[in-house]
Amino acid sequence: MPTAPREQSSKTTLATVLKLLALFAVLGCSSLALGQEVQVHSTKGGLVLSVHAQQAYQLMPGETKLPMLSVECLHKGNKASHVVLFVPGGPVADESSDDASGKAEQVFPVTVNGKKVMTSWVLYGDTSSYAYFGKTEPERVQFLELLLSSPSVSIAFKPFLTGTPTTTVFDLTKLRETLQSHPECSKP
Repeated sequence: MPTAPREQSSKTTLATVLKLLALFAVLGCSSLALGQEVQVHSTKGGLVLSVHAQQAYQLMPGETKLPMLSVECLHKGNKASHVVLFVPGGPVADESSDDASGKAEQVFPVTVNGKKVMTSWVLYGDTSSYAYFGKTEPERVQFLELLLSSPSVSIAFKPFLTGTPTTTVFDLTKLRETLQSHPECSKP
């Protein structure tokens, strides 16, 4: 028994819709697997590799900020230096402690491989950039390796203007790959 034209048309439409949904699902999953894009910039004596957070946070109505996590690879003679930087998108509420040297440290909880680690950071360059406070290069490299051992890392902080706890997530998949492809960023 032949199908009516209307029934044939709805079967074709349904098949097309299902194919489009399947295509969107495949594209969506593959774009998630790609990781966050890495920006590479030259700096005096080295490179800076940066990745933005997966999502922006709302600072105020109509104003969002997109945090960034960076690795600064510097060379001076035969010595390499690695600085992990966190740029939350503006000043953060003061959760600092003064150490014996009088340097104010900002403490940010960082979640790596499902484990929360309390980490110390210091202002770096301006009032809204923070460098991981590793006292020695091996300590900074150890922290960098810890970060890179996880596909994603989250950092908790409180934006100064709101004081509301905020957690931002970074996909480090491509950052790991990009670091390995730049000999300037090789670890000592």
